[in-house]
Amino acid sequence: MSTNDEQDIQFEITKLFQVLFRKKWIIFICIILAIALAAVYNHFYQPIFRAQTVIVFEEQENSSSIINSFKNRFNKSFITNQLEELKSRSLADEVMQSLSPAIINSFSLPKVQQEDFNKENYLSYQIQQRISAKVVPNSEVIKIAAEAYSPIAAKVIANTVAEVFQQRNLNNKKEETTNVRKIIEDQLSTFKQQLDSAEIALKTFKERSGVTVIEREAEEVQKRMTEAEIVYNKTIADLNATRERYQFIQQKLAQERKDLQPNITKITSPWTKKLKQQLVDFQEQYTKLQLQGYSESHSMMVELTRKIEHIKNKLIKESLKIASGESIIDPISQIQKYMEESITLEIEIQTYEAQERTLRNVINGYKRNLNTLPNKELRHARLSRDKKVNENIYTMLLQKKEEAKISEAEKVGNIRIIDTAKSPSAPYRPAKKLNLFIGAVLGFMLGISLAFVIELLDDTIKTAEDTERKTELSVLGTLPTIKTKIKNAKIKSIKKKQGKKTSSMITKLITYYDPYSMESEAFQYVRRNLLLNGLNKDIQTLLVTSTNPNEGKSTIAANLAITSAQSGLKTLLIDADLRRPVQHILFQKNKVPGLTDFLVSEKSNIATTNVDNLDLLSSGVIPNDSSEIFVTLSKMGFIQELKNLYDVIFIDTPPVNIFNDAGIISPLIDGSIIVVKARKTLTKDVFKSIQILRKKKSNILGIVINHLGSDNNYSKYFEYYHTGFSGRKKPENQNKYKIREKQQTI
Repeated sequence: MSTNDEQDIQFEITKLFQVLFRKKWIIFICIILAIALAAVYNHFYQPIFRAQTVIVFEEQENSSSIINSFKNRFNKSFITNQLEELKSRSLADEVMQSLSPAIINSFSLPKVQQEDFNKENYLSYQIQQRISAKVVPNSEVIKIAAEAYSPIAAKVIANTVAEVFQQRNLNNKKEETTNVRKIIEDQLSTFKQQLDSAEIALKTFKERSGVTVIEREAEEVQKRMTEAEIVYNKTIADLNATRERYQFIQQKLAQERKDLQPNITKITSPWTKKLKQQLVDFQEQYTKLQLQGYSESHSMMVELTRKIEHIKNKLIKESLKIASGESIIDPISQIQKYMEESITLEIEIQTYEAQERTLRNVINGYKRNLNTLPNKELRHARLSRDKKVNENIYTMLLQKKEEAKISEAEKVGNIRIIDTAKSPSAPYRPAKKLNLFIGAVLGFMLGISLAFVIELLDDTIKTAEDTERKTELSVLGTLPTIKTKIKNAKIKSIKKKQGKKTSSMITKLITYYDPYSMESEAFQYVRRNLLLNGLNKDIQTLLVTSTNPNEGKSTIAANLAITSAQSGLKTLLIDADLRRPVQHILFQKNKVPGLTDFLVSEKSNIATTNVDNLDLLSSGVIPNDSSEIFVTLSKMGFIQELKNLYDVIFIDTPPVNIFNDAGIISPLIDGSIIVVKARKTLTKDVFKSIQILRKKKSNILGIVINHLGSDNNYSKYFEYYHTGFSGRKKPENQNKYKIREKQQTI
């Protein structure tokens, strides 16, 4: 970025800050109003209290392998659904039913109730809206919060939500355990009948045939076949139990939402097909090694077990990912849990089916070997095997039944309350300090926005650059507001006799009373620009006018006349503002005789002032029609006669947009100055003034911007002028201009 670009950016930023500084009161008022609105909001907003309780999900091991196979895994979707259950309408209904009448009465009912208004539904909805829950990251901990209009109600509702949720979890666990027990009892009844039949058949055969033992080789085959059939029947039992559990889960899903869960056999992809085949292969290898007598702690068995579990987990994740298009995360509680368990059960069914096929093939092989035995021994072997197999299965089921009954009686869920809610000591809403801070920030932003909008919509004269660009006229100078207070005995006397207003007007002659001030330097700058435009050469008479009243043209005309006189030029100031003359007040001279009296006596009633080289021609008697006076003056050689007597003549005229006085005499004048007031004079008014004067063939020298403020460079120039490199103030006796060493009162 070039140096010029950086300077331009710095300049623009400076202008932005200047805008904010000028509009600081707008910004301040917006901030105060915003804070006041926030305070009113804090005052009238009914306080809301918030209480919080904390729960955790804990995985519990169960002695029953069948029950363990159905337990839910804690994953992201499971926790998500627990959050949804906490915010469900059904839980809110239970909470509402559990609350005491005192807490229920703390809820405000709508003043206008429709005919079908249901109080319980309304209260349940209110409770539902005031319950929130969030998970502690990377944990199974959930924070439950409840809001209410009283601290006691907030505490009670939060604790009741946790208790109801814990009880719902316990009931769900109990229902699952009861279902498993019923499945085991159904299997137990079947195998009890099979065992009884096998025992009777074996006993009858022994009594009739007299065969009690078989050969050693046949006995070994029978033993292995029996072991295989025991495993086979156990697999069949687990397979049937899993299928029944699967049907139970499907019924639960159907109650929640019809056709929600896609069948695992329909969830297919190349990757899932590959995973299923790997699962079947690993299960067959495991079964064969098991039948060969390998223990579960054997390294090969352990490795196969690890691979099988790994494949199962990957298959579950892949199936859930594919099923995600079926909205597996649903705001209705339990749906996600049932869906995940359904997919897990289908994978377990496929695993058992693979194991069952492998065992059936092995058993068929043993059967072919036994078929070579004599009929009686073969019959004895089969009956003995049936009895032993059914006996082992029956014993196993009895054990699992007892385990299920114990689990059912434990009444222990997997939710534990870590922290109970306590009564909050302060309201949760409104956050008064935060609201006030937000109000202040919003007010500040609104104030800045409003300041820039006003600035953009503001069509007044602002800067010299904009004025020159819009009017195509030179800006002769920019003048600050005169703020210097002069301490002078004569002025104090005038203030005492004529009032504060008159004395304040007199001090506007800053170029006389304080020639080293910043304001005086600004007038000197305008005078030097006039010299560059030909003042005292081609331009001897100078008309000073403004667009509208109260823009400071009279003060500017007087101070320019003083600076001209101080530079050594013989100067005359004519007060031609016959509408509201003030020059006689500024210089403390008589109003009459003056300009209008000249028309009667044809004598120049010019008064001298105590400023060297400066004379004043005041307005005189104010006539009824000032325009006629100027028409008369324009036909006389009065201005030309004065030009022969003075080096420079300044003429103070009324505002050109209001009266036509300046337009009438402007053709007789060498040059005209238009005075405008910064941030008060509209651009369109300046254009109107220019148009009026140009129609009269007036020579417009330029524009003087008054009351521009402190955003110009005069303060820096003034500081530089009065202090050298040593930083010392310039002595007062080194007056650059020819004014008296001892200042006198005008």
